[in-house]
Amino acid sequence: MIKLFLKRNLLLAATPLVIGTAVVELAPTAIPYTIDTSSLVMPISEWTLSRAQNGNLISTLKDNRTGRLNAFSASVFQRGYQADFQLNPKIYHQPYLSKGDTVANMYSNQDQERLVQLQGELAVQEAELELVSTGQKSADVEGVVNQLALAQQELAAQRVLTQRTVALHQDSLTSLQEYELALNTLRVRELNVGRIEAGYKSATTGSKPEQVRVIRTRINSLQRQIQHIKQGLKELTVVSPVSGTVLLQKAAANPMEEVLVSVADNSAYVVLLPVNYLEKNYVQLRQKIEVAVTGTTQTAVGRIIGIDNTVQIVDGRQAFFVTALIDDKKAPLVPGMVVRTTISCQPISLKGHVARTAESLLLY
Repeated sequence: MIKLFLKRNLLLAATPLVIGTAVVELAPTAIPYTIDTSSLVMPISEWTLSRAQNGNLISTLKDNRTGRLNAFSASVFQRGYQADFQLNPKIYHQPYLSKGDTVANMYSNQDQERLVQLQGELAVQEAELELVSTGQKSADVEGVVNQLALAQQELAAQRVLTQRTVALHQDSLTSLQEYELALNTLRVRELNVGRIEAGYKSATTGSKPEQVRVIRTRINSLQRQIQHIKQGLKELTVVSPVSGTVLLQKAAANPMEEVLVSVADNSAYVVLLPVNYLEKNYVQLRQKIEVAVTGTTQTAVGRIIGIDNTVQIVDGRQAFFVTALIDDKKAPLVPGMVVRTTISCQPISLKGHVARTAESLLLY
């Protein structure tokens, strides 16, 4: 009787194990396997214009698909360099910027004055070259004398006007623009007198081949200097390198910098997902991910485009980061969102699924 009772108990105890083993063996060869996590939504690329504490401007263009900077530039201002920086006020009243839109302008009075000076000197040298190359008749010489007298009168009148403008500006009775205009006009008058004087000198003396070569050398040098300054002035206009949404509240990655403008390219979205390191062997490139849009019943679908090869601690667990691309600009996503995300992995057998669950329970 006792032996029969023990056999019955043993049979009852073994039955679940036998049934479980049979279920595992008879189950389909593979079943779907998914990984649930959270992800951070980012624009596909982002351009930021910042100002450092020393006044230098820093422009960065980051590709969030790779996490790398596609472009980086810094405008370094030397000590004593004066420039006015003005943001385009329209950028704060429109939600979108197109590539090439003007974001800001910098105005350097020093560079402008230098450009006017060089252009005047170039005109003088070109006129002198023409005169020494062609020669002048006595009637032409008389005409040059008359031009010189008129230019000197205009210069004298402009000097008086400029002195008055300077005095008014010192008393804050005239604008900076009028003050700068008066100074530039005076400089132009002075250069004009110099040009005519050079013409008169050439008209009254014979030309020599050596003199022509020297003048041409000066002209080439002045042209190079003018081109250099023009290129510098062109670079003082800041334009948006991408089309996208203007981010009005953007925190600086570097606390030593102040973000002036940030533009997000939302033509597609990138999501960054932390995944438990135990799932490393189940995650592959091109796998589908599905994002549940916060506050709605909508979902967005993407594909994995990058798997990080480092491990970080997330919520006290070892994790690696996965980058996925959602190539749907109409998806109701906003940069900065944290959304629930599901990764669709390759199907695995029930036996493998049980083993994976057991491993997770044992380690955590």
